[in-house]
Amino acid sequence: MKLKDFKQEMAHEVDNNILSFWLEMIDESNGGFHCFADFNGTVDKDHDKAVLLHSRILWSFSAAHRILPNEKYLAAAKHAYLFIKEQALDSESCGVYWMLDSKGKVKDPQKHIYNQGFAIYALTEYFRITKDQEALDIAKGLFELIESNAYDQVNGGYIEAFDQHWQAIENHLVCDTAEEVLAEKSMNTHLHILEAYANLHRVWPNELVEQRLSELLVLFRDTIVDEHLHFGLFFSRDWKCVSKDVSYGHDIEGTWLLDDAAACISNKQLSASIYALTTKMADVTLMQGRDADGAIFNELQHGKMLDSDRIWWVQAEAMVGFYNAFQKDFDSRYLGAAQDCWKIIKHQIVDMKNGEWHWKTDRQGNPYTGEAKVEPWKCPYHNGRACLEIYSRITSYEENSYACC
Repeated sequence: MKLKDFKQEMAHEVDNNILSFWLEMIDESNGGFHCFADFNGTVDKDHDKAVLLHSRILWSFSAAHRILPNEKYLAAAKHAYLFIKEQALDSESCGVYWMLDSKGKVKDPQKHIYNQGFAIYALTEYFRITKDQEALDIAKGLFELIESNAYDQVNGGYIEAFDQHWQAIENHLVCDTAEEVLAEKSMNTHLHILEAYANLHRVWPNELVEQRLSELLVLFRDTIVDEHLHFGLFFSRDWKCVSKDVSYGHDIEGTWLLDDAAACISNKQLSASIYALTTKMADVTLMQGRDADGAIFNELQHGKMLDSDRIWWVQAEAMVGFYNAFQKDFDSRYLGAAQDCWKIIKHQIVDMKNGEWHWKTDRQGNPYTGEAKVEPWKCPYHNGRACLEIYSRITSYEENSYACC
């Protein structure tokens, strides 16, 4: 596929299948967005409202308006922002809640830094399109809240789970491992704090933000990435790995997010070491994590049992990760791998009948009909972002090529 055709298909998918679906999820009565739709897209208007999902929706519509300007996207972003500002923020103990009910009342007040990080990521993206200082100020406040309550001065990284009043609690939301060990720290939370801090640094260049970005990059390089060039997934407080699973989706997603963060810092030696590491990681995923038709496996469980289901977010992030690897030295293997992921997405995961994407399919491309189209973890962020990333990266390449002529 020619790059211009690849780019056009990305824009079409965002506009005509992903975000068109999410515009229909707006709750005009109670604010925010409805947070559950079944496999066929039937909405449950009484379902609880996840703050995490709203942050991802806010990011998605904000980024879409920045890259593919559309007043409907701007209006949807403002709608999501108002919900977070007016209903999801704890005015007394600070931070964003985990879960609200369908009317916007607090249902689960706990404070997890995974959730705080996504709010930062969303608010800073919203600031990029609106220059709304209040949104940036809220993001700054969340950064300071994480640093004052969760930063681990002894072991590095962050304590993850807290109650409403910022007292540490067990980390059940994201750290129940396959080995039935309740871990204290996770790769995933730290990856998304890195992602959030990188976006914060773009709009608010700050010495402490850059310092923490650098620390996180070193943590990933020296501790979280194992000797086989996979992410360790779960850790003790002092960073001993307590899990054996390999997540191919997180590995390839991490390659481009680490590169993105490395581009934000002034320490070019550290950045170069990250670029070298992520190139090797992408190659490992290319060689070990792909099915015969180019789909990315989900996980290698317990180090030996392969989960070969095609998960929507895994294919989306792999498309970006491989394209990012292609951009480094124009190795055609990576472009081919990125486009193979898109073929799998287009022919197996995209729901041509009801819109958006299926959660997952089996190895033959049959969707799991019991999986929801929308729920707290099923969002427009992975697939929408993947399409927007490919679109903008090809656009930049075209513009640079034209400028050199």
